[in-house]
Amino acid sequence: MNKLVDVKNMSITFKRKQALEAVDCYLEQGEVVGLVGPNGAGKTTLMKAIVGFIPISKGGIQKARDISIEVLIEKPGLYPFLSGLDHLQLFVEDQKTTEIDRVISLLNMNEFIGKKTKEYSLGMKQRLGIALALLNRPQVVILDEPMNGLDPYSVKLLKEAITTYRKIGTTFLISSHILSELEQLVDRVLLLKAGRVIENIEHPELLENFEDDLLAKLT
Repeated sequence: MNKLVDVKNMSITFKRKQALEAVDCYLEQGEVVGLVGPNGAGKTTLMKAIVGFIPISKGGIQKARDISIEVLIEKPGLYPFLSGLDHLQLFVEDQKTTEIDRVISLLNMNEFIGKKTKEYSLGMKQRLGIALALLNRPQVVILDEPMNGLDPYSVKLLKEAITTYRKIGTTFLISSHILSELEQLVDRVLLLKAGRVIENIEHPELLENFEDDLLAKLT
């Protein structure tokens, strides 16, 4: 196993409220991991902790040396008077125009990439945010509810883009409160409830057979 991120016995408390409790999980190179749980389960808190946005109360996170992690949590922060292309050019490393062309093509953004983002719909903003996360080929990409605001065609594009980057070794952690959104996409599923990981499912192709039982555990 080549673990890029290893969360060990991690707890996070906010003002005496336990947000995460004794969480153990990991991310291996080249896998797509689904993080599933109801609203308020702690999915976003776990993602923010992995990238260092919030302090850890107990336990810790081990990361591979010199690891690169990109994240899209909640909604992308965009400059309204810059175009989508301006954003990509601003954040691309070493002016790799081929990487800009790649993400524009994968997410089919040619029709709107030259427009100012103040004119974007929710779905356009989400696709640009995903493109920015993928842009520099990070080792780990963390996407928080990335399918929110996307129509079925855009969801298809997103899944195809994730598959493409997975083939070149990118690791994904993708959260959702809808189990079916992640079927046939993920290699592994973590079920999170009330701040605890209650299941680590190694064979997500079995999800369909046990979905009712799993959903019952989350309620």
